[in-house]
Amino acid sequence: MKKGYVTFHSVSDSLKFEKMLKKTGLDIQLVPVPREISSSCGVAAMFAPDAEQTIRDFIRDNGLEVSDIHMIEQAEKKKSLLDRFK
Repeated sequence: MKKGYVTFHSVSDSLKFEKMLKKTGLDIQLVPVPREISSSCGVAAMFAPDAEQTIRDFIRDNGLEVSDIHMIEQAEKKKSLLDRFK
């Protein structure tokens, strides 16, 4: 399953991004930066892969500060023992 992530230079940049983007109705979620991107602590905005160009346009049109945009293919999460019995 592919997901997109926007990384930021600071937490305040991520919060500003989230606040501005939520007004547009685009669906993003702030999450910890995946280990595939960085081993350090941090916040990333996760989005669906089909929204990539819209996100890029939004960043450009609003002059927002971001570190980078990453598209990552993630392995499916393993089911927990409880999920197996559902």
